[in-house]
Amino acid sequence: MDSSSPVGSQHPTTLTTAGKEDRPVIQEGVQNESNIATGNPLFKHFVGSSEPEDQQKALDFFNQVLDIGINLKSQPEVRQKQVGVRATQSFGPMPEDGVSSDQLLECFREIAQHSTNFASPKFLGFPDAANSIPALGAAMMVPFINQNMCNQDIQAPAASFIEMEVVHWLRQQLGFQVPSEYTTVTEVGGIMTAGGCLSNTVGMMAAREALFPGSGMTGLPVVASQIRVLVPDVIEHYSIRSAMAWLGMGETNVVRVPVDDVYRMKIHELERIIKEERAAGHHILACIAYAGDSRSMRIDNLRDVGVVLRKHKIWFHVDACHGSQLAFSRTHRHRIAGIEEADSVTIDPHKVLWIPYMCSFALFKDPKSLANVSTNSDLILKTQWSLGQITPCVGSKAFDALKLWSTIKYFGRSGIESLIDARLALTEEFQNEIDRHTEVILLNVTDINACMFIFMPQSLHQGKRISGKDVEKLNDCNLFIKTAILESGDALVHGFNLKRVSHPLLPEDDIVYVLRTINGNPLTTAGHLKEILDTVVELGHQFYSKGSS
Repeated sequence: MDSSSPVGSQHPTTLTTAGKEDRPVIQEGVQNESNIATGNPLFKHFVGSSEPEDQQKALDFFNQVLDIGINLKSQPEVRQKQVGVRATQSFGPMPEDGVSSDQLLECFREIAQHSTNFASPKFLGFPDAANSIPALGAAMMVPFINQNMCNQDIQAPAASFIEMEVVHWLRQQLGFQVPSEYTTVTEVGGIMTAGGCLSNTVGMMAAREALFPGSGMTGLPVVASQIRVLVPDVIEHYSIRSAMAWLGMGETNVVRVPVDDVYRMKIHELERIIKEERAAGHHILACIAYAGDSRSMRIDNLRDVGVVLRKHKIWFHVDACHGSQLAFSRTHRHRIAGIEEADSVTIDPHKVLWIPYMCSFALFKDPKSLANVSTNSDLILKTQWSLGQITPCVGSKAFDALKLWSTIKYFGRSGIESLIDARLALTEEFQNEIDRHTEVILLNVTDINACMFIFMPQSLHQGKRISGKDVEKLNDCNLFIKTAILESGDALVHGFNLKRVSHPLLPEDDIVYVLRTINGNPLTTAGHLKEILDTVVELGHQFYSKGSS
């Protein structure tokens, strides 16, 4: 193995096997255990059996499971069968007796038939396609090797360095300084988590320690009602409010900064709010900017926001769960300029790099920021490379970093760049297609890979803002479109209320129900997008024709 490999040992140890005469007691014990195992018919249903017949049955079972998964991901539809909305749900008692492997496989097939196929090229509600072959291969490998990432020397001797290498690559790609070598896990400057909400929470934990050093050990030195966190208005993500609630600092202490017509924080308003909050005696924990918010997919003015926050010595957190993909593209990277100045950054490769759930990271400009929220537990062996020391809120943790590591190794940075560039080119093509439809209104020119739009019948195009009553009916129409597409099982677009939309035909202060697509699947084509857009128009006409009849 290459000495530069993260799983290579710098100090190889030769393992010797003792002769039979040196360990008779051990051999006798193994033989006795084997006899016990053969006496219980259930033991053959565990991986590790030495019987060739049992090994083959296990392999056949796993192959059939794999067939079910591949068949689901290969079907063109988003859903084969619908699951009705239930007012209530009841469950029977736990089964007393087990089922056969064939019966269990049939259960798996039934579950798959009623599951959502995120890998359908017409699944456009979210970008989480999870159809990368190397990532899926790694996802199958993870439970088989079953490493516990909390401790390196005993439970994850090689896997710990794989996760560290992934963090090293990601921090480097964002523009953070990385060392040529590490001497302890606390220098790595990032950690994999169970999702973007937890990654944002870890970022807020680090911000708390920066503002109130030692508060993780001794508690907050001020009452929580005096703490504030700043977020952009309109497009804020709920995870920051959740983080404030979970950390005992109160989600009502989130302050919203006014945004412009493209949902970017107004710098003069940010300055005003900082001064007003501090004048009121409040402590500003952090300010969050989005490199691709979850609605409009716009990127804030990261460089300008960063300048203000550094001037006022406020923690700068960037939620780049979507926008981090641009770090791989030389063509589009300029759109996230300034992200390298953030104190902490959240990224979600399961959203943008075709990785199966879960795959999220909290990354830090200064590795000490993460080390400051390290775990204080005697149960985590404090060895040199144990990731459990720097993984808040988690004890035992799976080797999920292998999924992203495998994807990067397989495609390389240039391959990922090519796929990201193609994704953004397709988004631009779809936006142009929307503009060609007179009854579909594009509501954003995205910085990344989302299109936010509504159906509006030609009768409402009168060159002036429509009435509140017209907005209500328009909202019902677009909700109908979204629901009808979902219930068809053929495709999926997302829909949600947006409390402010900047468009000359829409009232400025009315809530508008908007539709949105995000193309994250490399197998999605312009043809798929055009087909969905035609369906949107057809369903819109259907809604308004029924309303007038």
